[in-house]
Amino acid sequence: MPLTLADAAEPTDTLAELHSDTQAVYWLARCPQTGGMQLWRWTADSNEAPQCLIEDAVGSRVNQYGGGSYTPLLGGVVWVRQHDQAIMHLDHHGASHCWQKRPQTAYGGLCADPKRQRVLAVEEDTHGQRLIALTDSHRQVLAEGADFYGAPILSDDGNYLAWVSWSLPHMPWQRSQLHLAQMAANGRLEAFERWDFGAALSQPQFGPHNALICMSDHAGWWQPWQVSLATPLCLSSAPVDHITTPWQLGERQHAWRDNRQVYCQLHQGAAQLYQRSGEQVAALLPSPGRVVSITLARHGDYAIVQNTTSGALLIRFTENCPHRCLAGNVVDNAAGSLAAKNTATAQWLEAPVGNEGETVHGFFYSASANHTAPLIVRVHGGPTAATYPVYDPLVAYWQQQGFHVLDINPRGSGNFGRHYRECLAGQWGISDTDDVIALVNAACARFAIDTARCFIRGQSAGGFTALNALAATPLFAAATSLYGVTDALSLSAKTHRFESGYLGWLIGDESLLAQRSPTYKVPHCRRPLRALFIQGGKDAVVVPEQTHAMARHIKQQGGQAQTLLFDNERHGIRHPQARQTMLARELAFYQEG
Repeated sequence: MPLTLADAAEPTDTLAELHSDTQAVYWLARCPQTGGMQLWRWTADSNEAPQCLIEDAVGSRVNQYGGGSYTPLLGGVVWVRQHDQAIMHLDHHGASHCWQKRPQTAYGGLCADPKRQRVLAVEEDTHGQRLIALTDSHRQVLAEGADFYGAPILSDDGNYLAWVSWSLPHMPWQRSQLHLAQMAANGRLEAFERWDFGAALSQPQFGPHNALICMSDHAGWWQPWQVSLATPLCLSSAPVDHITTPWQLGERQHAWRDNRQVYCQLHQGAAQLYQRSGEQVAALLPSPGRVVSITLARHGDYAIVQNTTSGALLIRFTENCPHRCLAGNVVDNAAGSLAAKNTATAQWLEAPVGNEGETVHGFFYSASANHTAPLIVRVHGGPTAATYPVYDPLVAYWQQQGFHVLDINPRGSGNFGRHYRECLAGQWGISDTDDVIALVNAACARFAIDTARCFIRGQSAGGFTALNALAATPLFAAATSLYGVTDALSLSAKTHRFESGYLGWLIGDESLLAQRSPTYKVPHCRRPLRALFIQGGKDAVVVPEQTHAMARHIKQQGGQAQTLLFDNERHGIRHPQARQTMLARELAFYQEG
């Protein structure tokens, strides 16, 4: 059964942000009608179906990328209302109240403090960020002075608080500090401790007896370290990343409770989920894919995962019981689900680049028809995000339309260790372009590809790479830039505070920012270019002026530029109808070429 355009427009990030309390598990699910995230709950060990608790869009805008937008508290929920960033409280009777609403202020990284009947949160306004505590009538500043805060976590007994901080020009995956403090009777912090390993520390968690465990990549990989010892102890020395790049607040990809641990490891860009109980270790997923979020409770272990045959799933793991899927698109091969029928296995592909022994890698998906076919290359954003070998309805749709698809993880991508990420230092606009060209050439040598019809698309930072690759080589017939960076110099002056120091690390000084940008390279290209630009009118990360200016440059050089603007979208196209419109235009654009 062929996929429809509506199927193709279905996003892969439909579930997020797991939490649990003594009675229930909670998560966010994307509304199919609006594209916003709604809050759901399932009461453990009940026969009831999951319940949508909050139909309004739930979401943080801290650092523009958000995360940590709700937390259970005393049988109710405290959450961030997306459109105005108000802190809302839904009590255990189902009544909703506004706890806090301040102009031009965003909240995220929410953490429950049930002992004091309050929540802890990262607060961001025009003056900066700070850690605060909130009740319905009181606001208390707990920590301030750093540029950014993230990952606040309270010990189960409520006596200790841990968090991370970082300051410009660093990003949280470059260098950050871990903090620990005691929570005094009056709710203030005292007896501060601090760790700085000269690297990136992320996702602190408390284990048994208040042992503080944090992911650190100072040894080359994000591995779990117990830091609350005289000498920090590595708890898993496997030379792989155990978490993904921390773009959002409130991420949790490892968890510890009593004598058990649930954690993930990433091998060749795919995550496997493990459960350790005592000395016994078991893999929880039938095949590696993606691990989005984890929570542990006495009533079970829960994870949001993606795999090769389905979209995002919320799965419950309980001892001596079959795994139970609570939410998501359950795959039933006997019933012939769309995902099961339209899945092609990702083929690992790599090519030599850079210094001896270095390679670039990605995942290749063959067109449904077994003959020479055009190719669509996808470059993810970040540029420290990553692509995974999981089911994506858009990839399956393109395959049915007769296209091969190549998902690439150029140097700088997450999930392959600190060295691979840092290969991009000072090289953005050079090594990522080289990587795309090298991997596409490797694909053309191995697969039946119509080399006259190779297309490249990229979103956000990936748009920068896609446009530069289009200008650098006739290998690509056209490019699609989805809210992509076109002018790094202009972006450095206009982008939001979170990434305001990042471009200096990625590229260098102002002259290099200009020289590496598509706006500089297009006028120096000796052939006319063809590009499609897709942009949100309310984008505060890559402002719309960049897209319009780039389209004008291409037209002035005799090329073709199409622009599709969605007035009400931000950094990312979320509304289902907008996504369908976007993909229909993009498919027509490739078919014209």
